[in-house]
Amino acid sequence: MPISVCKGHSNGSLIEIYEELYTDDKLNPIWKERANAMIQLIHMINDTFIDTQIWGLTSHYRLALLSENHWDSAWHVIIENPGNHEYYLSYIMPQSPWPDSGATVHGVATSLEQARKYLIIAMNESHGWEGNEELRRLLETVGE
Repeated sequence: MPISVCKGHSNGSLIEIYEELYTDDKLNPIWKERANAMIQLIHMINDTFIDTQIWGLTSHYRLALLSENHWDSAWHVIIENPGNHEYYLSYIMPQSPWPDSGATVHGVATSLEQARKYLIIAMNESHGWEGNEELRRLLETVGE
């Protein structure tokens, strides 16, 4: 199931949002590279999660993944590409030693395939898609 734009965020798809940035001739080539990397990431998410509903919001060049179609629901996973062929992933720690702190875990993937692995782990660890059978099956394939 393709990742969907969260209600009220944009009339276009997430890919269209990043394509608009990619085709903007006024942008620095690094920003274009970042937009292209995010387009590749969205395609990877769509190819990986066939049955799982994922909602997305963009915040500059970051992509926030939500399990609910509401802009103010929890941003369970955040992915960013700094323009150097890496993906920065963060996820919310549902069980933190610091209550109500919004503690997060951060990691760096050096390839799209590694980003796929880290994304699956982050979605599981954030508990945003708890009980999701497809996520459980995918988790078995990444060899945590």
